[in-house]
Amino acid sequence: MKNIFLILILAILIGCQEKIAVKISKGNTVFSDSLQQTHLKKRQDSSAWDIDIFNSDLASKSERSTGPFTLGIFPVPRYDLIGKGTFTGLGNFGYTGSGKYYKRIEDKIILYNSFFVKKNKLNENRLGDRIDDIFFQIIVLTDSIDSLNFTHLGGAIISRNHPDYVGQGFYKTKNNKIDYVAFITPNSNSYAIVNTRLFDLNFGKTVLIAPQKDGSLRSLQIESPDLSSKEIEDFTDQLLKEERVMDFFTKPGNI
Repeated sequence: MKNIFLILILAILIGCQEKIAVKISKGNTVFSDSLQQTHLKKRQDSSAWDIDIFNSDLASKSERSTGPFTLGIFPVPRYDLIGKGTFTGLGNFGYTGSGKYYKRIEDKIILYNSFFVKKNKLNENRLGDRIDDIFFQIIVLTDSIDSLNFTHLGGAIISRNHPDYVGQGFYKTKNNKIDYVAFITPNSNSYAIVNTRLFDLNFGKTVLIAPQKDGSLRSLQIESPDLSSKEIEDFTDQLLKEERVMDFFTKPGNI
């Protein structure tokens, strides 16, 4: 009887774990305050750390800069402690340094990058049929491209804050530098900062930046539809044909 009782207890516990994963994917609040508090405690618990990730980050600490922030090497909790299937990958899509690496509007050179999160247990209901979710796109006017070493740009998206994700990057013009950072939470709140200007991405995931001849900047935030990495290039091509966008990038004061 004792063994049967233990088996029943284990079955109930396993069932509860599975229900937690379902609940956090179906509820209105995906990542509750209590789950966040538990996750924060695990950041301080060395028994919960992913040592393989930590050692890998230490080994790659000398890689080139990808944005305004130096990549910090912090021990992080194992991703699956939040729930199996809550992390399936991240990515960025844009013209980042090889092949056809820029677009044009008349004689203006246009670069862009975007960050996406792949479908997982936390976002699958919101994504529907999409394989991933673009949460930020930046489109920048430039007058300088290093086609040999590609030192004019950098970018990366980082999973080490799972289930929050941070992407960053930069673009160098002849006389200016555009730094950007964007992040998304498991509750789908997302924000970006471009050279200290804050953008609430719930009001538009696409941000256009036009550096000026006097050293200042102009921005235009655009409300874009829900997009995947497979759709972002076609969306960008169509967007760059819109009159408001063409006018924005070809104004007399632009570089």
